[in-house]
Amino acid sequence: MLRLAMGNDKWSVEFDNEIEELDTTDLWTLNVIENSLPNGGLKYERTTFGSFVCSNCRYHWSSVVTHLRFFIKLDRARKRGIVNMRISRQSCKKCNLATMEKPHISDANLKIMIKNLVLKINRTFYEPKDYGRRSRPINYYSDQNGPHDKDHCEICQEDAHQEKKDEQGSFYLREDWEQGTSLHEKKTSEQGGSTALAVGVTAGVAAGLGALALACMAFANHKDSSKK
Repeated sequence: MLRLAMGNDKWSVEFDNEIEELDTTDLWTLNVIENSLPNGGLKYERTTFGSFVCSNCRYHWSSVVTHLRFFIKLDRARKRGIVNMRISRQSCKKCNLATMEKPHISDANLKIMIKNLVLKINRTFYEPKDYGRRSRPINYYSDQNGPHDKDHCEICQEDAHQEKKDEQGSFYLREDWEQGTSLHEKKTSEQGGSTALAVGVTAGVAAGLGALALACMAFANHKDSSKK
């Protein structure tokens, strides 16, 4: 069951304002969802700058790779579009309690992300030749504490887990295919052996009958010669 994220009305309001600028009568809705997004639709991902506070030890950190993931769908027959959005959380690396904390994203970067999203919708469904440029998010944080920490990023961890599952599934499919191929080759070999045996028996019978016929013909000729 989908859980809509609370306190994210700003995203929906900004989306409504931006989508009104498009030359379309389709009705679009943005949902900010806390748990896994439903499959289906156009997958669109962006990153922005976010700040976090651990609810346990109060440690503060910032990240230049705060993931935003969208799935975009348009039902042209019903003239309704929907965007399911997820904002990736991160866990504290100081106390290691694995509590996923929500990021704080500035209003300016929120507007930039929504503007880029609507630009993507317009290019995909309405105006492929829309040459508007995406805006880059604003970095408010001078200290980034090194590269992105995937071990404490919610979406990075889920993607890594899914990739592992996909690799395992691919391995089992390959193993099943190889076993199936081996069984097929064995069966084909057995069938080939049976066929060769049948051909050999048939050839032997034919050769025997031929020899018998020749012997009969020779005996008849000998008998006729004796009468003369």
